[in-house]
Amino acid sequence: MQLRKTLGAAALITTAVFASVAGCSGRDDGDGETPDSGTGCTGACGTDSGTDAGTDAGTGPQGCPSPLPAEGPIGALRTAGERGQQVTLANVVVTAVSNVSRGSAGDFIARFWVVNPCFPNEGLYIDKFYTDPTTNYEPVVGDVLTVSGLFRRFAADAGDNTPSTRDAYRAVLKNDFLLAVPGSTGRLTITKHSSGPALADVAVPAGFGNSEGGATKPNPQFAGARVHIPGPLTITNAQPLAMKQRPEDPDSGTYLGFEVTGGVLVGNYKTFGTCDLRATVEDGGTVTFPNGIRGVYETFSNPPCLDGTTTTTADGGSSFRCNANGPGIIPGTANDYTYVVYPMNCDPDLAIPAAP
Repeated sequence: MQLRKTLGAAALITTAVFASVAGCSGRDDGDGETPDSGTGCTGACGTDSGTDAGTDAGTGPQGCPSPLPAEGPIGALRTAGERGQQVTLANVVVTAVSNVSRGSAGDFIARFWVVNPCFPNEGLYIDKFYTDPTTNYEPVVGDVLTVSGLFRRFAADAGDNTPSTRDAYRAVLKNDFLLAVPGSTGRLTITKHSSGPALADVAVPAGFGNSEGGATKPNPQFAGARVHIPGPLTITNAQPLAMKQRPEDPDSGTYLGFEVTGGVLVGNYKTFGTCDLRATVEDGGTVTFPNGIRGVYETFSNPPCLDGTTTTTADGGSSFRCNANGPGIIPGTANDYTYVVYPMNCDPDLAIPAAP
């Protein structure tokens, strides 16, 4: 109970702080959708929203608490939030977009990450459905928003999440879809205040992200943030067991990412279609990232197939089917989930020198 009170107090303090500086969030015509053109500051109106944002009231974003607590409201939510808890995040900034789908009525499904600019190393996944207001909101990196919704961690089998089972256990703000908490109902609501430049990626310490083959949960204090792991980094394993899709399928040759120097797992769902770097390594090549890798540091899991069956096809081959998932686990370990880096694009997140 005391944890819940503390978390609520932290959220109220931060909301009040941001409300006091909302007037400097750029020029907006008040329609809650599209800001007028013109200059203006972003988020909490800081002069420095980079890797040291909020470390000092004189150098971090204006309007941040001084001194900053060790953990911000999103960090506290990820630590102690309860399923079905009503949450409002004021003046958060969009840092990355996972996927967007436009409906026939101009409404959007959108999944993306936000951070409080006073605490840029703490991010949260937002899952918006078509009918969630504002229905026609399409996230763009740099947007400044107020988001209200119901907190949860996706179920162990990702049964309350689409489209991907890899998001099992992930902390998220969402509507009440398959929430199954009596009395916790409602939509996810989004209010756009302004647009601005992307926040700087968060610099990480030496040894960051080594999950030991997916057996551990390294550096959880950076969960949901866009990070920069400095280079050089080299793909050391193009087929890490931890990222093998359907490991129980004897014919499965699909891997959802790769491993680089230092034991860091990298998810490639946003990049394999454009730059399939795994294929280069599988063909005997070497891939090195001299400037490191950028991306969202977020959870990854791998729910196994409970009722997988292999049948013989007409041409004598085999077909593996799965109609239900079990609780997520990292293959080859006893760990339910780990953290990986998800680059959002091939350049600049995975920039490598052009071939001579």
